[in-house]
Amino acid sequence: MIRRHVLMGALALALSGCGSEAERRTFPVELTGTLPSGANERGWTVTLESAHASVGPVRFFNGRVLLSRRAPRFDWYSLIGGTAQAHPGHYVAGDALGEVLTTATVDLLTGAPLGDASAVTGEYGSLELTLATPTASTDAAGALGGHAVRVRGTARNADGGAVRFDAVADLPAPVAGVRFEKSLGMEAGRVRIAVDLGTWLGRIDFATATDPDADGVYTFPAGSQAQNALVRGVEDTTTYVVTWEEGAAQ
Repeated sequence: MIRRHVLMGALALALSGCGSEAERRTFPVELTGTLPSGANERGWTVTLESAHASVGPVRFFNGRVLLSRRAPRFDWYSLIGGTAQAHPGHYVAGDALGEVLTTATVDLLTGAPLGDASAVTGEYGSLELTLATPTASTDAAGALGGHAVRVRGTARNADGGAVRFDAVADLPAPVAGVRFEKSLGMEAGRVRIAVDLGTWLGRIDFATATDPDADGVYTFPAGSQAQNALVRGVEDTTTYVVTWEEGAAQ
């Protein structure tokens, strides 16, 4: 509740600080997933049966994301979680320009609206995406099993190995510094957030999944390469491709 009041105050300040050029507005925000294509970094090709996430709030800022241009170097995390994720070389969120405060469980294979953002016109540069722990009211069907992210499917490698998996992940903080650059006026349109599920799963060595259940479905133990790689993929800001879709919502 305190965070909500602070951000609403920031929106009001952004509006007052922009003079007559800034106007209050709303726009719909929707989220969907894109399926993996081809083998991942560890040589596994994944067929997903389901993918769900507990999404919201979503907050928009005017700060732009500048990707690091440092020379490549060895990353110790590659030993347990695949290659290092792309990350902002320098990122300051800046002024708050909009927010969707609701939290919803989204089936990423079909997509869903998240709600309307309360916002102002201006120069947008980035967003912050919270993948929250679900509640009984936000995940009435229990698709997430109490976790922020859940993916189920089958992974196969070139040697003929196959792993049926049911994996979950929780993040300690929102995914901040997701690129969204748009000079937004009063034009009709909506924000579309596409989750690249191939990036979520791209670093995982499914051979490190253990403890199959009676049906032969594997989980990712805490601290395993598979679990660390999944969390790393979900945290990767490049996973989330944000676009502005022109025109009125259908």
